[in-house]
Amino acid sequence: MNSTYHHLKGTKKEEGQKELLERNLKAHRSRRWVINSIYAMSLIVLVLCFYFHVPQAAIISLILFLICATSEILYRALDKKIELRLKRIKQEKRKIIFKGNKS
Repeated sequence: MNSTYHHLKGTKKEEGQKELLERNLKAHRSRRWVINSIYAMSLIVLVLCFYFHVPQAAIISLILFLICATSEILYRALDKKIELRLKRIKQEKRKIIFKGNKS
């Protein structure tokens, strides 16, 4: 009975982690508007710099490009990290189920 209790407790914990990761992934993907707004603001600033003939417009455009690229890379890395953790939890659950069916 003690081993069954610990198995059920472990299963509930894994289910809770899985649900939490799924919610985190959904919330992370719903924040895509932040990245899109960074792109839009960068484009507006860039157009205004060239329109008003700002002397360092090329440098400003390069800095804005680097900010956009960095934010995109960080967004994708975090998305991939959450997906991989969720995938690992699902695989561990399958292993447990497979071992249970084998016994």
